[in-house]
Amino acid sequence: MNQDKGSVFLMPCPVADKKISSLSREALDVLHGITHFIVERAKTARHFIKDAGHPVPLPELFIHEITDDNRANEAFLHSLLSGINIGVISEAGCPCIADPGSVLVLWAHKHGIRVVPLVGPSSILLALMASGMNGQNFAFNGYLSNKKPELSAQLKQLENKVNKSNQTQIWMETPYRNQFMIETCMLVLNNTTLLCIACDINCDTEDIQTQTVGEWKKTKTDHYHKRLCIYLMG
Repeated sequence: MNQDKGSVFLMPCPVADKKISSLSREALDVLHGITHFIVERAKTARHFIKDAGHPVPLPELFIHEITDDNRANEAFLHSLLSGINIGVISEAGCPCIADPGSVLVLWAHKHGIRVVPLVGPSSILLALMASGMNGQNFAFNGYLSNKKPELSAQLKQLENKVNKSNQTQIWMETPYRNQFMIETCMLVLNNTTLLCIACDINCDTEDIQTQTVGEWKKTKTDHYHKRLCIYLMG
């Protein structure tokens, strides 16, 4: 690595709004020393940087929002070549995990730039830790289909993977489609299949429950509407 170049710091941010206490002292110290950021959403990043007590006023910071135009992203990343450090910030949790940013990191590797991942909360890993399901073999599947026939087929495929290899299957859903997701799970999955719904992770309203599908059918679930949920099957 060329020591004259800057480094890319993958900056974790809270998964629960404003919960700065979930971040390590190291992550906050690094954040406070950086003035250039490339972020998933500029508005959210500014709120986080301010809440984290950055010593530099927001108007004096350089914040670039990730765009589909890779040339614009790379033009901002070229600051690294002159020795400036850049922090990558996602909407919530850890950059590049269920969030954009991996293309930026790959660019850094290709240019011999040091990449530093910092410790922070990940809703996916926190949900897995609390689920009681297999943490030795698991897969994250992102978002599933929002169309019932396709979703039903995907859920059965995931269930087959669970049954064949005991591989925990993890996915996420937009808050306003939680009831659709839960109802489809109840319809297509076997009663003995384990389902974990991890809701509002790290918030005061956190609710993480693992039950068989048969047990979920007897459980009231309308309170999940418009709340952030991670789903796990095992």
